[in-house]
Amino acid sequence: MIESEQDARAGSQRFVLKPNASLNSRQALFLMLGIALVMAVIAGGFASMGAWLVLPFSGAEWVLLAYCFKLGLRSCRVREVITITDTSVLLERDYGTPEQNYRFQRAWVVLDWAKAPIKGHPSRLSFRSHGKEVEIGRFLVESERVALAGELRKILFDSK
Repeated sequence: MIESEQDARAGSQRFVLKPNASLNSRQALFLMLGIALVMAVIAGGFASMGAWLVLPFSGAEWVLLAYCFKLGLRSCRVREVITITDTSVLLERDYGTPEQNYRFQRAWVVLDWAKAPIKGHPSRLSFRSHGKEVEIGRFLVESERVALAGELRKILFDSK
């Protein structure tokens, strides 16, 4: 998902990139509780027939599934903010709190958009300057990445 805003006073353009999250943390909690209930009923049925060893394996499977859900929800919290001013391009990447900041001089930045060598794989969009390269919008779908590349190219290079 791409949100764009322009600050006329500061003379800057800002893009906020977020993945399309189809499941929030509350929905994931209810889903995990439902799965736990179904797994407990099935494991309890096998345990009542004498296959009690199913219980710890069922519990371990649920813990592993909960861990995978946690990783998936964390990857949906990633956010990239691209701020373009007259002199610089700032990329901030965070998972709730700012974790990585990259600053490029606008005059030297190169927007590199490379199509994938294998059909069906995503393209790669990145900023390059002075030997440093940072990929942006890795989590975007292809149509959003193409639209972002067009907008960035228009702002960075056509307005000079």
